[in-house]
Order: sequence, then structure tokens, then C-alpha cells
Amino acid sequence: MSSTEKKEMVENATVLAEKFIKQHYNTDFVLKDYEIMDSSISSTLYLRGYITGHEDVLIYVYYDYRKKEISGAGGPSWFIDSGNPKKHIPSPSSTDSQ
Repeated sequence: MSSTEKKEMVENATVLAEKFIKQHYNTDFVLKDYEIMDSSISSTLYLRGYITGHEDVLIYVYYDYRKKEISGAGGPSWFIDSGNPKKHIPSPSSTDSQ
């Protein structure tokens, strides 16, 4: 992958990551750096950054560069738990049995 292709991929992924964090967590994501996994290992681009007001807390956004979509986010539990429940699919353990 050329440096131009990498730059374009990171720019596109960053735009999607910003939208994802805004939609799911109602806050702003700021990119600090990134890591592109070798395609023989994974098709993931790890975007590392922070959210507004928590510049000292590392937040990850995972971008699948083959599918060209965000596959998730990671960070401290208080951040993940703050996500918009309407945007997340509940796990079977979190739903009530009837």
C-alpha cells in the first residue's frame, strides 16, 4: 500500500470514526495516532484518540479497511457504557426473559 493510499484510508476512517462516536456516544472524537494491521493478520486500522473533555483517556475506534466500515470502539467502561442504547444491539444476558 502506498503512502498516498494509507493517508486516504486514514482520512476516510477518521471521518467515519468521528461520525460513529458522535452517533453512538454523543461526543467528539479527536484522532491522536493510528496503527494499520498487516492484511495477513487482520484488516483492521486502529484509530487511537480521545473524546472532548477527556484528553487524557485513550479511546480506540476499529475500522475494517476491507469492508470500509467501523467495527466498534473501545475504551474505559464508563465510556463504553455511556453509549446510546438505541444504537447498540443488546447481548442476550442483558435482556429480560419473559
